[in-house]
Amino acid sequence: MKHLILFIFCGLSLLWSEPKVVGIFGGESCPWSDQLRRDVWESSSFQALLASAEIVKEERTASNKEPETPLLVLYSAKGEEVGRLGFLVIPPEKYVSLFKEMLAIHELSQNVDKLSVSQLLQFYRKCQVLNMKTCEQKILKAGIAKDAGTDFLIEHYAKVCRDHPRQAQKIKAEIRARKPQSSSVEWQLALVSFQRNIEKKKEVDEIVKPLKKYLRRFGDQDPDNRWRCHLILAEFYKDKSVMDKARLHADRAIADAPTELKQMIAPLGIE
Repeated sequence: MKHLILFIFCGLSLLWSEPKVVGIFGGESCPWSDQLRRDVWESSSFQALLASAEIVKEERTASNKEPETPLLVLYSAKGEEVGRLGFLVIPPEKYVSLFKEMLAIHELSQNVDKLSVSQLLQFYRKCQVLNMKTCEQKILKAGIAKDAGTDFLIEHYAKVCRDHPRQAQKIKAEIRARKPQSSSVEWQLALVSFQRNIEKKKEVDEIVKPLKKYLRRFGDQDPDNRWRCHLILAEFYKDKSVMDKARLHADRAIADAPTELKQMIAPLGIE
């Protein structure tokens, strides 16, 4: 019996002894699935690069858990989900390069206590871009515990402010206690609040309140972010077809922006 159990466990480890990428594609009504399958998944270069990176591939049918396709789901050698990539306008070799980077970050996240705050922040932001949810949560927790500044608290605030407003207010208070009257901190908080207002589909005047409040309180002392703030407002108002305000903020952004960017901003004020 002992030999049988040992044989079963050894067999299981052999079945999942390498990282794996699972392709999940939609039906004929999903053009992105067709293109990803044709240009990447079934290409000889993609398969050769995967083999070189010792990553196996497998295809399965989409379930209710994957309402949006296509998806390329990467798993570690232990069967843990590492991250997910969808349709990207990149060549096959770039997909494999991203898979290798994701696996490296996943490995590093197993020893987060050995990473500096700056390293944690760098890998945390990469996890966000690469849709590595498990690593993202692990690094965020470690960063909050280790960071004596405000970088990870601001990231935490961004995570909870939409669905947990009371907790968000406590986090915001701690951020401001650590760096009172800091224009750079207030700029980041304003951006988070602005984005959350958009996600909540608030009225236009409500959405822009955090940015306008920032301009009133800190605009005069923070010209570097002042033009960025006006630029964001110009783009937002133009998207909402509020052209008089779009022109106003575009003009103010042009006045403060670096010379090489002025010509790029100018069209925002044109109806």
